[in-house]
Amino acid sequence: MTIVRIEHALSMLRMDLVQRFAHDDWNDAQVEQVARTLVACLRPGRDAVSDQPEVLDPKLPRDVLRRSLRYVNDNLDSKLTWNEIAAAVGMNTFSFGRRFKLSAGMTPHQYVVRCRVRRAMKLLADTKLSIAEIALEVGCSCQSHLTNLFRKYAGTTPSACRTATRQTRRDTTAIGGSPLGALPKEIAGTSATAARIRGSL
Repeated sequence: MTIVRIEHALSMLRMDLVQRFAHDDWNDAQVEQVARTLVACLRPGRDAVSDQPEVLDPKLPRDVLRRSLRYVNDNLDSKLTWNEIAAAVGMNTFSFGRRFKLSAGMTPHQYVVRCRVRRAMKLLADTKLSIAEIALEVGCSCQSHLTNLFRKYAGTTPSACRTATRQTRRDTTAIGGSPLGALPKEIAGTSATAARIRGSL
């Protein structure tokens, strides 16, 4: 057993636990599944220690990545766990998580959160829906959940974002500019990330 294998297994466990706790998705059956997976990954003699470098999972095939991104965007109003996304593209949860991160540069959970915040920003700017209604539209359990995501990933609140976006839109329209320049860089960067992912497809 190599240290690389141990570190790899623990890294995957950490990502899965973070995702499950973020969605409050944890029960005895899942504890047992994680334990069995860890034992399988770390079992001595599974493959002999050799001088050959360990080969990790490759990136997702383009069609699988495309289907997983489409599935996330089509189902943002639901809970969207790793298990659900992986099942939608016919893959094992752990393998899907590793390969998605290699392909997209972020975990499935990070991608889902960024999509939720970005769609919420669009709805805040373009609709008269209340913040509570927008929270449900983008898969948040309540308005405070959406507010917490905004504070963490956009450094503002949904209400402040709506006010700033509308003001910026009025100001930039008056001078012929683009309102995208006013988005927080963490969220504005998601459009670049999405474009990079789409460009690789």
